[in-house]
Amino acid sequence: MEDLYTLIISGLRTRLEAIERNHRYLSFLIRKRVANEKLLQLETMHIVSSLPGIVDYLPEKRFDSEGREKCDFWFKTNDAEYWLEIKTRPTNYHKEGHSKGIKKSVDGVIDDIRRLKEIPASNARKYVLFAFYPMYEDSYRTFNTVHLPRIAEMLGDAINLPDLHLKTDDGFFDVYLKNVM
Repeated sequence: MEDLYTLIISGLRTRLEAIERNHRYLSFLIRKRVANEKLLQLETMHIVSSLPGIVDYLPEKRFDSEGREKCDFWFKTNDAEYWLEIKTRPTNYHKEGHSKGIKKSVDGVIDDIRRLKEIPASNARKYVLFAFYPMYEDSYRTFNTVHLPRIAEMLGDAINLPDLHLKTDDGFFDVYLKNVM
């Protein structure tokens, strides 16, 4: 299979740019400061399900047969299982009186990474897909030095830039897709 990372990011860029252009939906999420993981879940499922070599896929697959916790998206090729956790998190940047702090949102991404690391299957490929929005030029200094390093530490890998940096009516919608080892 061609590089999965490239296919997902390219497909998401095309779809999210069209969604913003046609519906201003990313701008709506920013204006209302709401999370919508279904957006990324459905778009990623659409991209992945159309790839050659995909033999099965399922939204919200349980991590184990007895657990209540579910992974946001699972799919399979003949060679491997892929587990993908998805988080979308509005920030409190430039929003006076907005009480939801970004630290709790980062903690949610870290918890997803922790769950993915606990998957024991030797043929499992694990990814976390997360978005933070709105981001502004003056918010990156804090985000990149305080919050993003916490996620990078849990991944055991550096994170320098978002994989998608989409301009909206008010700020940026930043998407990251990272491999979880």
